[in-house]
Amino acid sequence: MVRTVAVRGVDLRLVVAVAAVWILWGSTFAALRYSVATMPPFVLASARFILAGALLYALCAARGRARPTRDDLVRAAITGTTLLLLGNGVVVWTVQFLPTGINSLLLSLSAVWMALIAFAWDRERPSHVALAGMLMGLVGMVLLLQPKAIAALPLWPAVLALLASISWAFGSVYQRRAPRSSDLMLATALQMLIGGALLAVEAALFGEWRGFDVHAVAAASWGGFAWLVIFGSVFAFSAYLYVMQFASTALASTYAYVNPMVAVILGMVLFHERFTLLEAVAGAFILAGVALMMVPYRLSTTASR
Repeated sequence: MVRTVAVRGVDLRLVVAVAAVWILWGSTFAALRYSVATMPPFVLASARFILAGALLYALCAARGRARPTRDDLVRAAITGTTLLLLGNGVVVWTVQFLPTGINSLLLSLSAVWMALIAFAWDRERPSHVALAGMLMGLVGMVLLLQPKAIAALPLWPAVLALLASISWAFGSVYQRRAPRSSDLMLATALQMLIGGALLAVEAALFGEWRGFDVHAVAAASWGGFAWLVIFGSVFAFSAYLYVMQFASTALASTYAYVNPMVAVILGMVLFHERFTLLEAVAGAFILAGVALMMVPYRLSTTASR
């Protein structure tokens, strides 16, 4: 009886959205590597989100729903800053220096930060199993960033990638707790447009616009950029916002341990990246810890069904 109800109650849109977040976001690390080879990172990030946001806003206008409220703009400003400027924008910079697998593993710790922020926000207590998973994730982080391991990696890019995961976690928790927008597509468009505008300012502050030569961009970089705009932003980011609003925190956070696996595989195939034994052990701790954090929530969801 329970299984029948669960099968009949499957939201196919949610299944597609989760799959898009898992696979497409995992592929964006490789697309970023191709793009930043001949494009300045903040120019790339700004153009990506402004273009994707403009496409979504045009769709909203065609539907007669391009009328944001003041609350919509406030939410978009907060999430555009935390998710795109301080989260994704920093990652675009760090991908120049860190292997895609290491970068994605550091970002996967956002699931741990999300649990801690949720507890601080409204005392949402994790279960004992989830606490064990958090501890495993933190142990993996310590192994990944301990002196012997970090000696082979640039320190500041690794630290900034870790801070980006914390900013992303805060924006994600806020996204879940803020009042829902009347139109998810409009909310996504506004978030991208505001985040892209902030990234454009950042690119100007770092002098990237002055040194940017569009004719010097290689074909592979344009291909990576197109992938980021269409699949990484319009499809996958919109899917993520849908998952954050209509799925449990556990399901919404599963990307944190699926994306690194996709990124690691693509990094090994496309860029011939290799993990040291210590990095592999640290990665196993992080992914197992994040996965363990999801177990009790999935069980409780099945029981309630």
